[in-house]
This record gives sequence, structure tokens and C-alpha cells, in this order.
Amino acid sequence: MFAVIDVETTGGHLYDDRITEVAIYVTDGTKLIKSFSSLVNPERKITPFVVKLTGITDEMVSTAPTFAEIAEEVLSYTEDCVFVAHNISFDYSMIKREFKRIGIPFRRPNACTVELSQRVFKNQPSYSLGNLTKNLGIKLSNRHRAFGDAQATAILLQMIIEEKGVSYILDHSNAHTQNIDFEGALTQEMIDALPEDPGVCRFLSAENEVLYVRASKNIFADVSKFLLNEIKQSRYEDLFKNIDSIDAQVFNSVIVAELQEIEDIRSIKPKYNKISAGKTYPVGIYENGHENSSALYVERNPNGKALWRFINEKRANNFLKKLCKERHLAPPSFPNNKEVINKYRNDVERALIAELYPMRTFFIIREVSFANTIYAIYIEDFSYIGYTEIDRDFYDGSIEALKENLIYCENNPFVLKTLQRYLKKKKSVKMIAC
Repeated sequence: MFAVIDVETTGGHLYDDRITEVAIYVTDGTKLIKSFSSLVNPERKITPFVVKLTGITDEMVSTAPTFAEIAEEVLSYTEDCVFVAHNISFDYSMIKREFKRIGIPFRRPNACTVELSQRVFKNQPSYSLGNLTKNLGIKLSNRHRAFGDAQATAILLQMIIEEKGVSYILDHSNAHTQNIDFEGALTQEMIDALPEDPGVCRFLSAENEVLYVRASKNIFADVSKFLLNEIKQSRYEDLFKNIDSIDAQVFNSVIVAELQEIEDIRSIKPKYNKISAGKTYPVGIYENGHENSSALYVERNPNGKALWRFINEKRANNFLKKLCKERHLAPPSFPNNKEVINKYRNDVERALIAELYPMRTFFIIREVSFANTIYAIYIEDFSYIGYTEIDRDFYDGSIEALKENLIYCENNPFVLKTLQRYLKKKKSVKMIAC
């Protein structure tokens, strides 16, 4: 049996927003068995953009049941079913988080009709639900309402089953997993419940202390492999004994997951991460910024706004020497000549742009077509500020919308190296100067 689910939410953030509507279509793959739909009181305001998109208003949900009040029905309708959704990472994670808020574990084998469609209906121009259903001749009514989207997804699932059979869906779900023998509170059920999406996995103690953090392209596969390979190694022996629960934060981009991992390690300092002691980068390269003079210099200042940071003076000086030599930089001969100073500053900026980033202040934007998601990384004055991940339907194309949804992080050399590596590999990213 399959429980095809769609949810509407208060906004586009996976972990900050709440469910406003849920719809479930239970099917055996050929016909509808039963269905359920309900508005949900999110106990918070719905963003104006979402109101316009879905038509669901604060007034409509004010008298609706909370998720806690419909939780038993959701459990009942999905019991002994494969949880199916179009972009499974969003809908499944939203449902799991709602259950987590009320202290109920929610684990279901799941399958994604985006991934299945990419395998079965190849070379489609788009795999978003609206475009895919249109191209396949599936009638989609009440777009951006849970019951309309769930019904269309159920028909899409039926078409996939007609092509490949029920066993194909099961083979491409996480219904079948490899069992691992564990010590302590760590269980196979914890692993099975992990999503098969990019994200950050956090191992927690009974006191809710973050013991270990790792970013993954596929959380379930990576954690399973990690546990199988490392469970007998002495370095992690205590870690595995002390794990009480696993928290998985899903992202639709690996780079964002890696940036969040770096931020977690910096801010939380998990005991079992390699750099858990937390390296500091007190030395920086600065530009003096005086009106009538200009120069690059190295200084130990952990709080100053540096162009680039290093762990010690030697590395900073070596980098500065290399930069000046390769980019033919030299301090102005006449410090009071504004024309010479401005030329030097322009030369410095071009050198830094070439060495660090393609622009001084900009957004790195990449669309994730299979997940209908846009993510953006914000660089301001050569410094990494933070990232946002937002559903395309909630993005109006403005820089302001991206800035409003930023998750702020601290800049450091690990971030810089990660972004440089990413920019060299990804030629399809879009960059918007700010």
C-alpha cells in the first residue's frame, strides 16, 4: 500500500515553518482505497506570499485543528504504507518534525515521485509537479492546495506502476535496508528513519549534546556506510556507545550542507569531530582604508574585518607575498596621490577577486530543478555572511527576499576553501552582484 502525501506550509523554510494543510491518498497502485485531508492550525502567521500562492489565510486555519489533534489520523492513514511524495525530502521531513514536536516518533519507508519520474519518464524538460503533470497529460486542479497536489501525485504514481510495477517502487524506496549490530541506544530504526537526501546529520547524547556532525550527499547511505566501516574502530567506540538519538537536517544542496557542517563544528564544537577544539583565525590581511594612502598589511586582530584570515602570521605573510608577486602589486610610491592610490586599490580588489571570489559582494544562486528549490550563498565585502534555501514558489526574484531569509554564519578559511572548490566545479551557478 502507498500513502501519497502533500503538505502546505506557512513558508519556504523546511525547519522554521509549520504545516497549514495535509492531504493523504492511500492507494494500492491501481485504485484509491481511502483519503484524508485537513487544514491545520500552524499556531503562527502565514507569510503573505504563501497566502497569495495557496489561498490559505490565517483566518481559514484559525479554527482548524492543530497537527497534534490530527496526528492519530495521519499515523493511521500511513500505517503499513510506503510514504510517497513529490519531493519527498520536504513533505516527509515536515511531517516528521511535526510529530517530533509532540514527542511521537514517525518512521515510514518512503519513495519520491521526482526521482522515480526521472528514471521512468526520461528527458522531461522539468520534473516539477506542475510541469510534469502537464507534459504527461495528468489533470492537476487546485494547484498549491494539498488535496489537489496529492491527487495528481497519486495519478503519477499509478502511471509509474503501470510502466514498472509495484516491486519497482519498493526497490527504489528505503523499505529495504541493511541491518547493523549496535551498542547502547543506537538502533537500526534510527538509521532507517534517516532521509536519503543531502543534509547534515547530528549524533546526540541522552542529554541532547551534539557529539558528532557530518554533512552528506545522501544522509541515510552515508551514515549507514560510516557506521558499518567505523563501528569497530577505537576512535569512535565511545561515540557509538553514547548516541541516544540522531537528528537529520535536510538540504537540497550538498554545498549548503557542507557550510552548515562547518558552522556547527565552529559553534558547537562536537567532541568527536576532528577540529572539535575549534581553531581560531586571529591573524588577517587588512587594507588600511585611509583616504590618502593605501596598503595591505598583516595584523593579529580576531575581531577586525579582514580580507582574509589565517591561523598565524607566517601563513598570512606568505600569502600576501605570493599575492603581491603573482598579481604584480606594490604599494603606491606617492601616498598622497589619490589617482595612484585609487589605481592601487583597484589592483588590490582585482587581485582579491581573482584569488578569492568572482565579485566583492554578491549572491551565488543555484536552482535545484528536481526539488523545485533555490539556494543562495551571500558574500559581502569578500566575507561569507550566510546562506538561504527556499522553495522556488516562495521566491519573487528579489535580493531582498534572499536577504530576509538568510541563515547567518561566521566566515572562516574552511568556508572560503569550500566555496572556492565549489565555484571551480560548478559552472552552472548564477551570480548576482549586490
